[in-house]
Parts: sequence; structure tokens; C-alpha cells
Amino acid sequence: MAQGVVGVNPEETGELDRAKEFFARQTSLHPAGSPDYTRALVAQMGLEQLIDRRSGGHLDVVVPTTQELRMAIRLTDPEHRSWRQALGMRARRLDAGEAVSIAIAVARRKAFGCDDADARIAYGALGGIECLSTLDLVRRAVTGGLISEGAAREGYERLRSDYRFFGPPWR
Repeated sequence: MAQGVVGVNPEETGELDRAKEFFARQTSLHPAGSPDYTRALVAQMGLEQLIDRRSGGHLDVVVPTTQELRMAIRLTDPEHRSWRQALGMRARRLDAGEAVSIAIAVARRKAFGCDDADARIAYGALGGIECLSTLDLVRRAVTGGLISEGAAREGYERLRSDYRFFGPPWR
């Protein structure tokens, strides 16, 4: 996982830490035991477990090189908007986590997992080798025997219906 999406160490925050804080705030907005409270709490706990994997050596945080940082800046800096449009992007810019992840994946010839249309466009235009959607990743988990197809389908469709995820339907 790219630095910025998650910090290199517990003192450095990343996008996942901010998402975890968002869900923690959501638990205080809903009555305990309500469906919204439960969903927010489960999301918060899941993110916490993922972030904690960094300390146990089960999650590698990849630190970008200077060249990769330069590419990430071009993907986020307002001054490079015409360059991004030439790549085919419609958005003004990508967020920092997507930008650094794309820069690292392209430079190191790695697959990239993302559902954001402009991030996928940028990755492909910059020479990315394989762009995977959430649905692709869930299907690979099924194929690899990590989860049953029924549980995968149910979880994926719940992601679409309950969490405002706009991925394609399971087919």
C-alpha cells in the first residue's frame, strides 16, 4: 500500500486513518444498535484492523521515490490540469492517495486496484499494466479460495446498496 494511503508508522497518518476517524464520528451520530451505527462501527473496526497489519509486518507500506513523487504531484497539482486532460481525465485532479498509488504502480510495473474512472484513465494512459476494480479483486478472492462465491456476492452487493458504492452489479 502506498505511503499516504497509510502511514509508514503509527505516528504518520494517511487516508485510511482519516476514513477510520470519519466512521468513528458516524457512530456518535446514530443511536447505538441502529443499522447505521452498526455499519459505521464495523467499517471503523475493519479499517483499524487493516491499519494495524502494518505493525505486524502483514502490510507493506511502499515509500515513493523522488521520480514517483514528481508524477504524483503532476496528477494533483492544479498547474498540470491541461496535461491531465491530455491523458483523458475529466476531473480537475486526483486525490493524493490515488496519485501516489498510480505513480508507484506505473513506475514499478505493478497492477493497480481502483474504481475511480479518472484514476483508471490516468493509470492506463501512463502505461499501467493491469487495472483491477473492486469486483475484479473480490472475484480473485473467490477464485483463490479466500471466500465463498455466495459470501462474496452478498458482501459486494451490500457494499453497493448500503455504502453508496457505484461499482457494476455482480454478473
